[in-house]
Amino acid sequence: MNPRWAGLTAPFRWLIDALDVGRHQPAVIITAIIITSVVGMLPSIPPQLMTLAGAPPGAVLGGVFQVIGVIVGVAISPVLVAGVYRLIDGAEQGRPVAVAQLGDGFGDGSWGAIALVTVFGYVLMFVVLVVMMLTMVAVAGLDTLQSLQQWFEQIMALQAKAQESGTPIKPDALPAVPDGAGAVLGVMFAFLPLWTLVALGMAWALVSVALRRTAPLAAVLAGLQAAFLNALPLLVFVMALLLPAALAGMLFGLVMAAVVALASLLGPLVGGVIMLALVLAITVVFAAISYGFLLNGWRAACDDGAAPTSVPPADVTGFEA
Repeated sequence: MNPRWAGLTAPFRWLIDALDVGRHQPAVIITAIIITSVVGMLPSIPPQLMTLAGAPPGAVLGGVFQVIGVIVGVAISPVLVAGVYRLIDGAEQGRPVAVAQLGDGFGDGSWGAIALVTVFGYVLMFVVLVVMMLTMVAVAGLDTLQSLQQWFEQIMALQAKAQESGTPIKPDALPAVPDGAGAVLGVMFAFLPLWTLVALGMAWALVSVALRRTAPLAAVLAGLQAAFLNALPLLVFVMALLLPAALAGMLFGLVMAAVVALASLLGPLVGGVIMLALVLAITVVFAAISYGFLLNGWRAACDDGAAPTSVPPADVTGFEA
C-alpha cells in the first residue's frame, strides 16, 4: 500500500463513480451484494420476528443470537465483503466473474488475514469507545453518565409499555433529561470525525487484504495513515452531504412508516415482515454505493498497483442471476 493525498474534491469523484458500481456484469455484482447483506442481517431477523409474533426470545436464546451475530460479523461477513470487492474489481478489469466466487476467501488461504484485520478493527473501535467514555467522565462527570443510563432505561420501559398497550407515549410522561446531557452530546459529536476516519481506514485495510493480500497489521496501519492524510477532504465531503442525507433519511422513514402502517392492518407480523423487506432493500442500495465508494477511495489513496500474491483464476464456474 502507498498512502497518499488524493485531492480536496476526491471523495465527490469516488461517490459519482460509485453510483454506477454495477455497470460491469451487474447481475453478478448486485446478486453478490444482496447475498452479503442478507447474511449480515440473518442473526437479527429471528429475534425480531419472534418479538413481532408476541414471543420475544428469553435471555438464554437472546445470548445465543448475539453469539451467532459475533461469529457472523467476524468470520463470515468480512469474507463475503472481501469477495464483493474482488468481484467488482475483476468485473471492472474485464475478467469474467461469477457469484460463486463470493466465498473464495474461505478456501484460498485468505480467511485468516480477513478475520484478523476485522478483529483489529473491532479492538481499535473499542479503544476509541473507551477513550470517548473517559472523556465524557472528565467533562460531564460520572454521576451524569449514570443519570443518563437511568434516563435511557426509563425511556425504553415506556416504549415497551406503549407497544404492549398500543397507545403512544404522552409527552408529560417522559422523564426530564438529566443535567449535563449537553456536554455528553458535545463529546459524542467531537469524536464523530475520529470514528469516521478509523472506520474508513479499517475498510481500506480490508480492501487491501482482499485485493493485494497485504499482511493484516500492515494493511491496518496503511489504511489508517491514508484516512488521516485525507481527513480534510473526507470531512468536507461529510459536511456537504450531511443535510441532504438527513433529509433523504427522514423522507425514507416517513415512506416506510406509512407502508408499514398500512401493512400492519393485516396484522403486526405482516407489518414487521414488510418493514424487514424495506430495510433489506435500502441496505442493499446503500451497501452497493458504499462498496464502490470505498473501492474507488482505496485506489486513489492507498493502492500501489502491485499484483496480488495469488491471482484468482480468470474463469470460475458459478451461477449468475
